[in-house]
Amino acid sequence: MLKAGYRFAVLTYGNRKCNSAEIWDEVSRKAGCPFDYITTMIMVDNWLPNFDMNAQMKIDKHIPESLERISSDINARRNWLEPVTETERQQHAGFLQASGIDPDTGFLMRSQDAFALTDGCIGCGICTEVCPRGNYSLTSTGVKTEGDCDFCFACIHNCPQKAIVFRQMKEVNPDARYRNEHVSLWSIKESNRQ
Repeated sequence: MLKAGYRFAVLTYGNRKCNSAEIWDEVSRKAGCPFDYITTMIMVDNWLPNFDMNAQMKIDKHIPESLERISSDINARRNWLEPVTETERQQHAGFLQASGIDPDTGFLMRSQDAFALTDGCIGCGICTEVCPRGNYSLTSTGVKTEGDCDFCFACIHNCPQKAIVFRQMKEVNPDARYRNEHVSLWSIKESNRQ
């Protein structure tokens, strides 16, 4: 249980936020831990099968303005749930229907089924440290991946050799990767060591 006098959530998204604020509110209430403030913020969409990271980074998503608004709200301890439109609810329902994803379980992926390592792998081990699930390991025969996967793409975006590729999906731009300029590789590694 998260114990705090004021609970806030900032949900980031790339293309569509759908009804994520409502979903977070419902999940937190079911867990007996309702939040006081829930909002969204658009960021670079890092879904490689649909978006070119180079093109995404060029789009002005008004991030500084969003950060200012959110910071001001949180400093004022604003109680607020970002409104959701019926169109946004329908977008989410349409995505679930088209993808076949069960919202209670999410993506049920296995890293060995989703990703492959090419001959470009130099065994640097970065994938072993950025995967929040610990699905990558250095072995005597090279890097191996195995385990339940959150499909966060930390491995593929942070591989300096671009040696991790999708097994079944094509990328819009296989040469483009993204990591927020304010997030270092070191901080990703450190967060996974907690």
